[in-house]
Amino acid sequence: MDFIKELHEARLTRNESNVRVLTYTDCCERLYLSLLSLELLRQYPQSRPAAANYAKKTLVKSDYSQFRTFGTDLYNFVHFVTGDDDALGKLKDPGSAKAARKTVTLPVLALNRYLRSVANNTVPTQIAQFLISIESSVNIKNTDYKSVRRNITNYSRLSLKDKQDTVTRLLYAARAKLRSADIIDDLSRIAAVKDLETARVSDPEPTVSTPDITVTSKDLVLYRQLVGSENQMLAKKFIEFAKSGSAIPPQYVKAYLPIIKMVDDIVDGGSSYVQLLRSIHKRAKKHRKS
Repeated sequence: MDFIKELHEARLTRNESNVRVLTYTDCCERLYLSLLSLELLRQYPQSRPAAANYAKKTLVKSDYSQFRTFGTDLYNFVHFVTGDDDALGKLKDPGSAKAARKTVTLPVLALNRYLRSVANNTVPTQIAQFLISIESSVNIKNTDYKSVRRNITNYSRLSLKDKQDTVTRLLYAARAKLRSADIIDDLSRIAAVKDLETARVSDPEPTVSTPDITVTSKDLVLYRQLVGSENQMLAKKFIEFAKSGSAIPPQYVKAYLPIIKMVDDIVDGGSSYVQLLRSIHKRAKKHRKS
C-alpha cells in the first residue's frame, strides 16, 4: 500500500503535461527553492531522514538526461534546467526557454556531491559556497530568497525569532512555487512541529508564473531602435530589476519610458490598436517557438 501511495501522491512534475505550464525560469526558481527546503529539513533530527530519502531518490539517475515520471520534482527541475532542445520543447515557451538556457551552467557535480552527503546523513562541505554557486548559476535575483539562503546556511546561530522569520519566508515561497511538489509536506510538517511559522512576516510572493525574459546582444540592437543608444543598457537593467521583482531605480525607469509611452499611445488610440498590438505579440511569440 505504501508503494501504491507513493506512485499516486501529488507531485508538481508527475508527467510531461504538468510541466507545460512551467517556464525555464520557473524551473530554475523551483530547483533553488527545493534545495533551500532540503537544507532546512537537514537542520532537524526529526526531518533529517526525509531529507536523506529525498536526496537518494533524486540521485537514482544522476546525469538527469531523461524526464522521470517517478523521479523527484528536484530531479525533473534539474533535467529541464540542464536540458537539451527536446527537454526545453516540453516547457511553456520553448523559444524563450532555449534563449534562457544559454545563460545557465548548473554545477551538476557539486549538486551531486551535496545530495550524496545529505543521502548519507553526513554534513555537506562548504554549504554556503555551494548554494551561492547554484543561486548565481540559475540567475536568482530575488532578495528574499537570498536572505533565506544566508540564514539557512547560518541556521544554528540564529535566534528562535530569526528561525521563525526565515522558515515562514521559505514556506511562503514554497506554497507559491512548490504548491504540489513532493517536498512541501515535509517542510510544512517540520514547521508545524517546531512552531516555526509566524504571522510577523507578510507574504511577498506573486501568484503568476515567472516569464523567461532574456536580453541578448541581438536584442540590445533592437532595443536601441526603441529607446535610443544612450538608453539601451539602462533599459536592459530595467528588465532585470522588473524580472526579479525588485524596486527599480528612477534612471532605469526613465530609460525604459519610451516603450511605456509607446504602449500608452496605443491604448489611447483605442481598441482596434490594442487588438493589433496583441495580434503582433502573438505572432512574435509564435515566431520565437519556431
